[in-house]
Amino acid sequence: MLIVCKPDLPEADFQRVARKIEGLSFPLRWGRRAGRLVLLLERARSDQDEVKDLLGDPAIDYVLADPSEREIARTFARRDVLDLALASTGALVAAALLGPLALYLGAPAAGRTTRGDVALGKADLIPVNGARTKLVHGEEYLIVHPDAERFVALSATCPHSNVCLVEWDDKRRQVVCPCHRGVFDLQGNVVSGSPPASLRRREVVVRDGQIYVRGT
Repeated sequence: MLIVCKPDLPEADFQRVARKIEGLSFPLRWGRRAGRLVLLLERARSDQDEVKDLLGDPAIDYVLADPSEREIARTFARRDVLDLALASTGALVAAALLGPLALYLGAPAAGRTTRGDVALGKADLIPVNGARTKLVHGEEYLIVHPDAERFVALSATCPHSNVCLVEWDDKRRQVVCPCHRGVFDLQGNVVSGSPPASLRRREVVVRDGQIYVRGT
């Protein structure tokens, strides 16, 4: 069960949720992603009393009752997720407060050029009609190579949850969110589904066989 809290919880709400988490008897992983507390409860059922109490908390935004192994792996493999074992409420609160600093210090440096562009690697590593996810200034972007003439860079984070990563569907030739079935075109516009906003897009150039996104 993957539980996602509302973004940027006030301290009182965070403390309350932390106390409820500490009382759980299930194996637990947790992290902070884009200002949200993300919890993974293993072997937990929504009809169990201690889980009911947590799920009924107003700080909870939504729940994936049966997340796929892929979604779990992708959520907790994110470079901007602070992923720790829960030792105590104090450890949870302390890590949450230190999280943004830890993420900033641990983030890899972007490959800026003298022009302010960000280098993303060799163009030939992304096949035509393929895509790769790359980190640009701490934010993941989906780099799509739809045809031989161009590359497209779109924010990889679905705006519906700010947790799920979008993917390139090479058969439909659309960008899709596996969590909520949102669909986007190559301009980042919403084609169908529940996303409330388009995906951010950045200009891409290729120089000397290398992919760059334009600096801001």
